[in-house]
Amino acid sequence: MSVSVLSATRFLGSAPGLLQVASLLALVLLLLKAAQLYLRRQWLLKAVREFPSPPSHWLFGHIQKFQKDQETQQFQKWVEKFPSACPRWMWGSKVVINIYDPDYMKVVLGRSDPKPPDSSRLLAPWIGYGLLLLNGQTWLQHRRMLTPAFHYDILKPYVGHMADSVRVMLDKWEELISQDSHLEILEHISLMTLDTIMKCAFSHQSSIQLDSGWQKAQQAHHLS
Repeated sequence: MSVSVLSATRFLGSAPGLLQVASLLALVLLLLKAAQLYLRRQWLLKAVREFPSPPSHWLFGHIQKFQKDQETQQFQKWVEKFPSACPRWMWGSKVVINIYDPDYMKVVLGRSDPKPPDSSRLLAPWIGYGLLLLNGQTWLQHRRMLTPAFHYDILKPYVGHMADSVRVMLDKWEELISQDSHLEILEHISLMTLDTIMKCAFSHQSSIQLDSGWQKAQQAHHLS
């Protein structure tokens, strides 16, 4: 008995023995991880089976169907073929439900499910734990405190200010589109958002969309 124990000790103490043990442990962990991913994928398939979607690869999901320069066009085809909502597989065991129906979205936004921990972990250092990241009873307390400030009667006067800001942006787009076939809208939307905030939050009637964004856009089109 002592001889066999000594032999086993010598085997484990040698470099080839340690390498074999490490390889065996790595193989076991790999099999366990593969089984875990398989079971999770089966659970996700069952969870989203009520929402039809195009066939997906068991590992790469729908990534191969979305090219960088054709992602919007591909998604528009999905919206036409699969109304209301459609699962999009990012990879083997990760799926995102794309919802583009107002009634579906109303149901989702009306729920009080816990927020995903990934978003909390990424956003907390920037914005802290406020209404956006809180859950449970603490979220309910903050929500009750803020509800009077966002009452419909208080927000109604802001609709006109928002419409004015959007109207200025659309007028700029009409003139710019007549000059060219494409338009970069990011800067325009950012300026429109800033203009709306200044009107609604600070009661300041600004012309920032015409003073900065409009001139830059005109210069960019003339240079191109």
